Amino acid sequence: MLDRPERIAFFVAACLGPVVWGVMFALFVLVQTPSGGLPLPVSEIPYLEITLLSIFVASSVAFLVEALVRQFLYTRLLKIYKVISNPEKYRNALLADAEEIGKVEMEVRSWAQRTSTEVVSLQARDDVRREFIANLSHELRTPIFNIQGYLLTLLDGVKDGKVRKDYLKKANRNVERMIRLVQDMDVLARLESSQLVLNNETYSLTEQVEDALEQLSDRLQNTEIQVIREYDVAQPCLVNADPERMDQVILNLISNAIKYSREESGAFVKVSIQDAEKNYNVTIEDNGIGISKEDLTRVFERFYRVDRSRTHTKKIGGTGLGLAIVKHIIEAHGHSIKVTSSLGAGTTFSFSISKGS
Repeated sequence: MLDRPERIAFFVAACLGPVVWGVMFALFVLVQTPSGGLPLPVSEIPYLEITLLSIFVASSVAFLVEALVRQFLYTRLLKIYKVISNPEKYRNALLADAEEIGKVEMEVRSWAQRTSTEVVSLQARDDVRREFIANLSHELRTPIFNIQGYLLTLLDGVKDGKVRKDYLKKANRNVERMIRLVQDMDVLARLESSQLVLNNETYSLTEQVEDALEQLSDRLQNTEIQVIREYDVAQPCLVNADPERMDQVILNLISNAIKYSREESGAFVKVSIQDAEKNYNVTIEDNGIGISKEDLTRVFERFYRVDRSRTHTKKIGGTGLGLAIVKHIIEAHGHSIKVTSSLGAGTTFSFSISKGS
């Protein structure tokens, strides 16, 4: 930029022309003014004076614009000349400007990337919310409609006592299904918010597995599913965990293995317990219908069902929250659960439990 004295001199020189034109025009008008009178009104000024006035105004504007343009060009040229004549002096400044521009560009790109990620995340959350509401409404609507149908039939006056009892039993099963759904949702909500307190105890893992198999023995009746036990551990196989929550884990995984097993000879459900250094590794395997790669990444989501047709679900039941609860219970104990599967070749779930003393 120009120094202050240089700018003042430049403006004085640039504006000197309009000032001279103004003085000349004023003298000319005074000469045309009657002696001792006021200046002539505009309507009485001769045509020549009006022309001169127009020239004065146009020239003044032109000189002013020229002065501004000259100052702008002169300032930029002077800066360029200084940089060219002494590059070492201004190189650091130029590099600093370039570095600053690069930082600003990186910040803008980072902000754009964060914004894009947040938008995608919000869209994903909205999709999950809509899917959750749709699945929840389905899970509640089905038993409610069933109960309504049974009650309406009874109100119509069914006289056969055996039929009435059967309808009441079916209505009660649907009520129990709704209760399980509400309880599972409550447990899952507390697990996801880390509000569920674990009551860890030392107990026998093999006894817990055997109790679970006993509870599920009714489902194994009239099937060709073979239950295989592989306990490669020293008894009594003590673990330190919350027995009530681990019951949910083992019951759910074995129940799913039974539910999705093939209805043919050779079907099996295998429960394995292996001794590790500080943990016991538990594996629950079946050779059932299996899970596709597309579904495998979503099996632990709430209400997500591999069996979209609900063929097996209708037959055995379920809330669609079991695996989500299983995952959170295992993680609450400080471990993780893994799943491997091939479509048509079966599924294997594996997790660890800390040893007890």
